[in-house]
This record gives sequence, structure tokens and C-alpha cells, in this order.
Amino acid sequence: MASVYRKIRTLFAFLGLVFATAVAAASMGVPENAQRWLAGAAEYSSEADYILLLPCGGIPSSCMLMRAHKAVEEHAKNPKARIIVSQIVQGPLEQSTLWQIRNELVLRGVPADAILFETKARSTAEHAKFIKEAKLGDIEKDRYLIVTSPTHIRRSVMSFRAAGFKHIFAAPAFDVYGNEDLGAGLFLRYGLWGSLNLEIEVIRELIAIGWYKVTGKA
Repeated sequence: MASVYRKIRTLFAFLGLVFATAVAAASMGVPENAQRWLAGAAEYSSEADYILLLPCGGIPSSCMLMRAHKAVEEHAKNPKARIIVSQIVQGPLEQSTLWQIRNELVLRGVPADAILFETKARSTAEHAKFIKEAKLGDIEKDRYLIVTSPTHIRRSVMSFRAAGFKHIFAAPAFDVYGNEDLGAGLFLRYGLWGSLNLEIEVIRELIAIGWYKVTGKA
């Protein structure tokens, strides 16, 4: 019984150490620095031939709305570009997540004929694979601008370059915050928890990058 108690105590001590380390890292801005590194994997260009909008769920998820709005913003800068949206479709296209995203883009002013679909991909690596197979542009000559979350840029760029895309750029879809005065203790009330959430996202992405390298997807 004493042995079991010691093991439980050791486990809780270990978990406490992990949590304390996570809080310390979040307080010192480590996740934000890691995010900047992940987002800095490619240069930005507003003169792309294609805007690659990589989905992260359906509309109206906050993640997908941010990416969709960023894609609209980039298309407004470069109306000649075409937007490629890549995600598997099972069943009628008009009832799919892909169609929801398309409707959001059209609602925000993108012409319907400027939106292209790739309907097989389930993952980042498959986005690159199936967009290439669908011959949506010339991967040797055309310029592609990836629109995705900041932490997801490095793995996306690695995947598209591994698939043979020669001219890859990126535009991170960042959160947009207002300037309202929310009172004292802003960091403890919001900043720390946001940083802890970002820490989890960064760790997940670093593991995914490692897996992609091991499996030859990037």
C-alpha cells in the first residue's frame, strides 16, 4: 500500500512540475516566439496566381472564419488570383463544408468563378498531393499563397515544397483584437490562458512536423 501511495505522490509531483513549467513558459512568451518561428517559414507576396485556403473545419468556426476572411483580403489585393479550397467532400457538394466555405467567400465579395475546389484531401500533406494531381495551376511556374493559421504555416510550406511546388508564399490568418479597455489584470484574465492554449497548439504542431519528416511527407 505504501508503494502505491509513493507512486501516486510521484505522479502528482511530476504533473505539478509539468504544469508549473507550462505556466512559466507561457508567462515568458515562449509560445508566442515559437509561433513566430512557425509562421516565418515563407515570405509573403500579394502577387500570387493562386491563393490556397486551407480549411480547419466548417463555417462558422472561428478558425475557418479567420482564414476565409484573410483569403478574401488577399483576393481584394489581387483580383486576378484564383482561390483554391481543398477538403474532402462526401455526398453532394452543395451540402458540404467546402460549399459553406465557398458561400462565405462569395458573401464577402469573391466572384464564384474565382473559386476552385479540390475534393479529396483529408490532411495537409494531401492538400499538396491532390492539388498537384488536379493540375490546379503550374506548380513549376505559378505562385501560390498559402492562407492558414500562423502555427500551421511551416508544416504547410514544407508539404507543398515536398510535393514539388516551386514558388510558395504564405499569409497568416492572425486573430484581430480591439483596443477596448478591459480593466486591470488583463494578462491573468486573458493573456495567460491564451498563451497556454497557444502552447498546446505549438506542441501539437511540432509533433506533427516531426511526424511528417519521419514519414517523408515534408
